Parts: sequence; C-alpha cells; structure tokens
Amino acid sequence: MENAKELFVKAFMEAERLDNADLPREDNIQWDFSKKFEKSMDKLIRKNNRIQLSTRRTVTKSLIAAIIAIMVLLTGLMSVAATREPIIEFIKKVLPKYNDITLSENSVPPVDTIETEYTICSLPEGFQLVTYQKDDYGVFSVWKNDAGEEIAFSQNTLDISFSIDNEHNYTEIMINGYEAYFNIYPQGSILIWTDGVYWFTLNVSESCKNDIMSMAENISEKN
Repeated sequence: MENAKELFVKAFMEAERLDNADLPREDNIQWDFSKKFEKSMDKLIRKNNRIQLSTRRTVTKSLIAAIIAIMVLLTGLMSVAATREPIIEFIKKVLPKYNDITLSENSVPPVDTIETEYTICSLPEGFQLVTYQKDDYGVFSVWKNDAGEEIAFSQNTLDISFSIDNEHNYTEIMINGYEAYFNIYPQGSILIWTDGVYWFTLNVSESCKNDIMSMAENISEKN
C-alpha cells in the first residue's frame, strides 16, 4: 500500500500537469526579441566567427611554437552604460604551465570595435606584406622575406582573454604603464602588450628577435 508521502507526490505531479495543460508547447511560442538583444547576438556571432577564422591562419613552422603559446578565447559580451568612464583592470591567474589574462568584470573598455587601426612602421629590410585580415574586432597581418621568415602582428579589442605560456623564457615588462608578456623560443619570440585601448601581439622569427622591442615601440596609426 502506498504511503502518505508517495500519494502526496503523485497528487502534486497530477495537479501540476493539469495546471500546465493549457500552456502552449515550446515550439508554438512566438518569441519577440528586442533590437538590443538581436544586436548583441549578432555581435557575438561575428566575434565567434573571427576567433574561428584566426585558428585557420597559416604561418610557417618558424612561428608555430609562438602561435601555440597564445590562444585567443572569446569572453562574454559586456553591457555597459554609455555614460560610464572607461576603467581598465586586468586579472592574471597564474597556473603551472600558463597564465590566464582576462579583463575584470568591472572594467569598461574605451572601445568595443577597432576604431583606430595600427601597423608596424620599422620592419626589417626585405619583408613584404603577404597576409592581411580585418573585421570589427581584430586585425591580423603577416610580412615575409625571401628566406621564408615571417613577422606576424595582430590588434584586438580588450574584451578577449589570453592563455600565455609561462615556461619558456617568460618575462614580464612594462609598456605604456601596463604589464606586457614576452616569450623567447628557439624558433622566434612573441610579445603581447596593450595601450589601454587595444591588445597587440607580435610574433617574429628567430632572426628578428632582437628587433621585436623596437618594432613594438614603433607601431603607428595606419593611413
């Protein structure tokens, strides 16, 4: 014989079924999203497509280790009032083999798209532009010389996070008043820094590693 608890549970479930019997099925509900919501979703889709595209960019083996050292991850969209002053604060999570660098939840980036594009001005002699990609949230360029050596430069909005290798000749320096992250590999070097408006990443082949700081210090607005 069913005890009182089992009878109560059955009675409760039957009452809930009867109460919901007149509700429309989920596939019959007409959803009416706000324009603001649809705009945010469009932006999220475009950003996701950009990240997927970045994983298909091809570079020579001389930069593979440097490219692996940084993995760009899409963070959640941030909705902030237009009247709030820009506030930038980065959070560094130190793990055994890499550091995670993220923008704090309270941060308000000055821009959420690429409004001013930058490029490298002091390239070593013999390098020619072979790859150029741009969308609302990032710019990616690769220069190459006759020896097959490459220099890769990217510019991204601040609302991305980085996983940075902290095992291989890893040092932190200051650029523009912010921490910058520098790795040296046998195949080349990688430098990641910010000016408080955008993230910049510079990957260079081994022969150019002594010039990486000079190139980073001499980026300028692209005409």
